[in-house]
Amino acid sequence: MASANDLLDAFAYYIDHGGYIEKKDGDPRYLTRAVENFHKNDGDGNWTYMGVVCGVNPGAWCAMMVSTAVYEGCGSDVSSAKRTMWGVWPYTTCNQVWDAAPAEKKHWSAWQLTQNGRSGTLYTPQPGDVIIFSDNGSTRTHTGMVYAADSSIVYTYEGNSGNMARKRSYSLGSAYIYGYVTLNLAAGASPGIERFQRWLGVTSDGEYGPVTKRAAIQAHQRYLNAAYGVGLAEDGEWGPETYYATRSLRAGDDSDDVYVWQGMLYCAGADPQMFDGAFGAYTRAATEDYQTGAGLHPTGVADRYTWARMFGAGRPSHTLLRRGDRGAEVRYLQELLMYAGYPVATDGDFGPATEAAVKEFQAASGLVPDGEVGPLTWQALE
Repeated sequence: MASANDLLDAFAYYIDHGGYIEKKDGDPRYLTRAVENFHKNDGDGNWTYMGVVCGVNPGAWCAMMVSTAVYEGCGSDVSSAKRTMWGVWPYTTCNQVWDAAPAEKKHWSAWQLTQNGRSGTLYTPQPGDVIIFSDNGSTRTHTGMVYAADSSIVYTYEGNSGNMARKRSYSLGSAYIYGYVTLNLAAGASPGIERFQRWLGVTSDGEYGPVTKRAAIQAHQRYLNAAYGVGLAEDGEWGPETYYATRSLRAGDDSDDVYVWQGMLYCAGADPQMFDGAFGAYTRAATEDYQTGAGLHPTGVADRYTWARMFGAGRPSHTLLRRGDRGAEVRYLQELLMYAGYPVATDGDFGPATEAAVKEFQAASGLVPDGEVGPLTWQALE
């Protein structure tokens, strides 16, 4: 299993040995990974080491540098490199990995979120992420790999940057940055995923995919029904009803739902070191690692939103609630009122007591105390 450091070490090799410039022909002298191959510019063809690895001539060699780094970081194994890059092999144009990656592994840049109307959560790039650039905010034109980031700057390795492989850095708010793709660094057969799959009763190939995801959601729904009587359809689909019914998991919990959470941590590339249904110190640490990588506050608690992000979803859009309404969303409202210091029964029934609590909360929050839960009240509660 490759790590981010494996990929970055492979990329850094070329940069640390004086950069790399493409050659135009297939001279055998240029087909091995040797320092003397990096320095002479004979044209823009790609029959060099990168061209041979990727099997193209020509190709976008900014992408080919990333492709080669992943290939080498995966032990020069094409099948492992392909799994790591979400099924893309070779990566030879700047669109491929973004288009292929699961939605939850694609992260818009700060500029796209704040200036270009994209929806999503602000993401902190992580070492090993593929960074995608755009000259005009929409067309993906260049790529590289993140090797570090701080609160304001992202640092990258790039090929074909001024016709060289070199280090670059950008403001996190740069309009040139389109987004980031988190690679599948749990690629390959994972013993933790295999064990989870056996527990779920699906094919244990050690790779996380749609079948495992569906079975995991079903197991989560089944537990919620058995433990809380919430009446969910056990359909393996993550929707609003499942979101509202989900309960937080934290240190000290012991249940089948912890089995599901530990299994999903393995699927996300976090390592709880256990698959025992007990939320102990290792599971808490792995939860914090996952939350950090997902751009969430690392509480170590698997709350509703962390569960949703794990399955590639976010918070559902709320409906207008008022007295007389019933259901999981009302129960969720009641729980939020409880957390805010307005104790009510969490029975899913929007009765007089819940209405009174809503009015008290609204008055204390500077809202019109009409007892109806609309967008402003939801925003204040969450």
